[in-house]
Amino acid sequence: MNETGLIEQVSRIINANYSNIYVIDIIDDKVYRFDFTISNSLVIKEVTTYTDFIEIAKRFVNSNDLSTYFDALSISKLELESQRGTSETKIKYRKLCETGEYKWFVNIINYLPYEGKKLIFMMSEDISNRLTDIESENDKLETEVTDYKKRLDRENKSISDAIYLINHALETSNGSEQTKRYINSVFNKVTEDHPELNKAILNRMAEVTSYRKPSILIVDDSSIIRNSLKRIFSNDYEILIAKNGLEAISIITENVLSSNMNMSKENIVGMLLDLVMPESDGFEVLEFMKANDLFNRIPVAIISGDETRETRKRVYQYEIVDMLEKPFNTENIRRRFGKIVNLYQSSNNLQNIVEVQNEELKTVNDNKSLELIINKIITNIETSKESMLLKKVVKLLSDALASKYPKYNLDSKKIDNIVKSCALYNVGSIAISKDSVITSDSIKEEIEYGNVLLKNYIKDEAHLKVASNIVNYSFEMYNGSGYPNALKENDIPIEAQLTSISVRIVQYSLNKSFNIAIKNILMVEDKKYNPDILDVIKDMKKELKDLF
Repeated sequence: MNETGLIEQVSRIINANYSNIYVIDIIDDKVYRFDFTISNSLVIKEVTTYTDFIEIAKRFVNSNDLSTYFDALSISKLELESQRGTSETKIKYRKLCETGEYKWFVNIINYLPYEGKKLIFMMSEDISNRLTDIESENDKLETEVTDYKKRLDRENKSISDAIYLINHALETSNGSEQTKRYINSVFNKVTEDHPELNKAILNRMAEVTSYRKPSILIVDDSSIIRNSLKRIFSNDYEILIAKNGLEAISIITENVLSSNMNMSKENIVGMLLDLVMPESDGFEVLEFMKANDLFNRIPVAIISGDETRETRKRVYQYEIVDMLEKPFNTENIRRRFGKIVNLYQSSNNLQNIVEVQNEELKTVNDNKSLELIINKIITNIETSKESMLLKKVVKLLSDALASKYPKYNLDSKKIDNIVKSCALYNVGSIAISKDSVITSDSIKEEIEYGNVLLKNYIKDEAHLKVASNIVNYSFEMYNGSGYPNALKENDIPIEAQLTSISVRIVQYSLNKSFNIAIKNILMVEDKKYNPDILDVIKDMKKELKDLF
């Protein structure tokens, strides 16, 4: 490719205020990184492979934003948008900065035809300061909206009271059925055309019958997050808002712990809690809940952008029911947290939560039974060329590792269980028939489904333990760059390590060639794979190649 011409092409569309400037050639597996010199001239700073680019992005892009980040880098989508006259695509994501914190950036992505090639041009802008200003404006807007709703409620109250009283009188009178039907049809038409009146009437009915709509407490210092969660849950619950931990503790004390019988109390059935807040953080709220033995009464889901291993470990010391990462999927959070709230309302037995969270498994694929799903997976494994090769590679590497490195305690029974289980590494993905970009969230969901399947399929305890380790940890990397838990080195079970690298060998060999597969794996830097397993692969190159 003519790099001088490419620089000129990029110079026409570049903005000096932007950084992270790339041109991506997915077909030829090349990524060009651009930068400005001291004299403000644009130069190609580095040329890497697309595979390396993906690995670098995984280190710096927040795991919750990876799906959005890579979804946007689609030649077919960009080409289609270009044909429709759309010059660029913008996506927002969080990037790990030198300060150790995540900041918001926006990627501007263009389709760039050049020398007969289809390229992707991408540059980034730091928008974290702009978002801070937006949050400040949102706080003001939130107050204005609240005031407006109060005025609207007052205006609707007199009309809704009249409608309710007339309807109530009609229902309790001895009037003719024809008259009742006619008046009811009028009321139905009015409330259908004016939903706000219908809500006001329901509120009036609640007052008369002493019924209190259940409430959810949202605790977050970000007005953007608060408003987003209010929109998700406001149809089903009253929404209580706290901007920090102190406000949350005050609301819980007044409505849950207070013995004042004369005070009107909210029926708090769930809490969505941020961790990092001013004045008093989420951990102080968790300590308060623990001290007052409230976890069995109110389910608490954590909403946080902090996905570090230390934070997760600290959070799960409390009896929380879920950890929902920002930014969240609207339908997903409504479904997951809604089910947990319903469970708590019918029973305070925490043990049932796992069953509720996995309940969907029984209705996956048009309500097929669990038995049919398992049979489908087994058939897929038994007939798949990839799965049969995977078992052979795992067997070869396991035997060699056991012989050369006795410290791993790989006896014949454990190796047999590893070989039987290795093809189940993505059993959850097969079960839910899900084709999507691999992200932290999607892997967690697949792991959840996978473990349910294993428990219903494998009866031998030792076999189940090996299979569970493979399902849970095969996406971890030796250097800690994997997910969902960012485990390192020997914290990752050896069966998961063997499966992970064997999957890579099989997939690379089938899609490209065995030689390329081994070359790429052995040349990987940053210790993504266990050096002992790499050592065994070097010894067993000929035997491995014979399998393909």
